[in-house]
Amino acid sequence: MTRRLRLTLLLSALALVVLLSARAEAATQILGLVASNGVPTPLRCEGGVCRGFVNSFCLQWERPAPALDSEYQLAPGGGLTVIARRADGSKVRLSGQGLVTIRVDARFTSVTISVLQARLRDLGAVSSAIEIAPLTSILPVGSADDPDLQSPEDVAQAIGPTRRLAAAIFEGSGEDSDAAKLIGLLINALPPDGGRQKVALGDLFRQVAATVDRGRIGPEGFAAAERIAKGCESFPPNSAALGFCLEAQQAGLLGTLNQQLWDAADGS
Repeated sequence: MTRRLRLTLLLSALALVVLLSARAEAATQILGLVASNGVPTPLRCEGGVCRGFVNSFCLQWERPAPALDSEYQLAPGGGLTVIARRADGSKVRLSGQGLVTIRVDARFTSVTISVLQARLRDLGAVSSAIEIAPLTSILPVGSADDPDLQSPEDVAQAIGPTRRLAAAIFEGSGEDSDAAKLIGLLINALPPDGGRQKVALGDLFRQVAATVDRGRIGPEGFAAAERIAKGCESFPPNSAALGFCLEAQQAGLLGTLNQQLWDAADGS
């Protein structure tokens, strides 16, 4: 493992401890979901549920980060579309509202979006994906006894001006944002087997990269993602260990972009 990779993992772990310990009694952050921009997230099916790992980011730095597996719901604006592809090549597009479940995967940098496999099977789907519209935000599912509920003004600021400011940073083309998109796709491509199957990460990265339109992601982003994949090859070659490494690296990329958002918000 390289020194830079060890440092990134350490900083990610320390940031997680700080974020999860801060104001745990308050309602957690509203999050943004990074728009697909023509690169939808594939869903992997196992145990009756089809899931996809999606990049997210914080829209309220002053509030605590969500706990693992916290449930979120779509906010007004933006949206999610489930794309189901049939064996004959035809596609069905369904609104994600009321169809998907959204749960925090790790920190504020990723969520898992899931759909019951039976719902897709009823459509005759042989594969499926999630498409995230621009300006999509998600709200924590709160409880009535929450001591610090989100006010209408809090929500409006987060999903309005702050979310629009975030669009250029997270959804525009740039080395970190493009690399984060590719790493997200790579994480989704790992076998969902709990680490039993050996994974050739370099080969898997090339397979994922070949599916992405080069007009959607710049060469610097491809190069940065490839460097991350190569660095993670020092981990045991299974989905559990490689997923840990890739998610830590992706969290670092999204954390850097989130800092850019807060710097821009302070200057606006």
